[in-house]
Amino acid sequence: MTLRVFAPRPAFLAGTLLLAAAAVPAADHRDGPILVDTANNGHVDINDVYTFRSPSNANNTVLGLTVQPFPGNLTPATFDPSTVFDLKVDTNGDNLEDLTFRFSTGVPDQNGVQDVLVRGLPSTKFPPTGIVAKGKTGQNIPITGGGMFRAAVQDDPFFFDAGGFSAFVAAGAAPFPRPLAANPAAPLPGDARNFFGPNGNTMSFILELPSTRFGANGSVIGVWATSARNGIQIDRMGRPAINTALIPPVPRNNKTRGERRTLFNLGAPANDVRDFSADMVSVFTTTFGRTQADAKAITGLLLPDVLKFEIGNPNGFGTFIAGGTALGNGRRFTDDVIDFELTVITNGGITTDNVPDDNGLKVTDGTVDPVSGQTRAIAFPYIGAPNLPLNGPGTGPNP
Repeated sequence: MTLRVFAPRPAFLAGTLLLAAAAVPAADHRDGPILVDTANNGHVDINDVYTFRSPSNANNTVLGLTVQPFPGNLTPATFDPSTVFDLKVDTNGDNLEDLTFRFSTGVPDQNGVQDVLVRGLPSTKFPPTGIVAKGKTGQNIPITGGGMFRAAVQDDPFFFDAGGFSAFVAAGAAPFPRPLAANPAAPLPGDARNFFGPNGNTMSFILELPSTRFGANGSVIGVWATSARNGIQIDRMGRPAINTALIPPVPRNNKTRGERRTLFNLGAPANDVRDFSADMVSVFTTTFGRTQADAKAITGLLLPDVLKFEIGNPNGFGTFIAGGTALGNGRRFTDDVIDFELTVITNGGITTDNVPDDNGLKVTDGTVDPVSGQTRAIAFPYIGAPNLPLNGPGTGPNP
């Protein structure tokens, strides 16, 4: 597919976008009716999926999955042993998993430490036992044949002015984007601010493996995650903000197409085009004011909900890959995915939420901190260390 350049639409109103994004607190956090109840259901909630070339070894690929918003504050500081999380990888472009990495955990001990196990499926592709990694949470676990794994509480690298969206809806006339804070470390009332920072935490699984596990350099894989209890899928995610922002009802009081988010979470990427294209086209035309042709073209870029990554490509989210035919390129911890998606969805009507990357030097992926200009260190697991104490100031939502 070739990228289309959409003509500007002068009639587009920023307010329309805000109504669409009401109750959208993150890339995938709380992306369905049951998941809005973070206190009771946050432990099964997928936050974000990441895929990128390893900054420490160009021959490796990193897969990351964050779950459970604000552990130690709004949710437990341990993984739920009854929940199984899968990272699924499509290696041949049919949007069906060819490889699955299954993360499971044991009951926490008195210090909150858990047994953690990574199984590779099908097990025949991970001889001799199908076990990829086994150990304890909070530890870097070496993988036989190369690579590393870690399951732990970490700093949440995602940044987004989710509070600005909510404030607009509550007030009815609050501006969006909210003003850029002169001092992001101490924003004034009404300034844009990172809902997940500066010290928010997340539970995370970080897996680094030789890229040859997935294919040759230049080949394209698709990555997505699911959560399940008792064998029943509850949540899923590939690209950021698909279900939260583009699956009806959008806005939430528009029930024309019914409540489709739970069905989306129960679905599979191979069926997305068939089952949800009409829903997404409807959102683009009725809520964002796009033409039918534009809506279909953008829907074609975003569905199926699979995070596309070109093996060996060091670039991040928003890169066109595979000769310009697919929207990639995975997602790094510091990619400003919200600004990119705002620009695409609104055709440049809104290009930023005025919340820049505020990870400082916490992230250790070798990128450049835009505030200090310093190059970040490089060290697995690349995601930042947890902010302590887990229930201390700044570790909860920052509206």
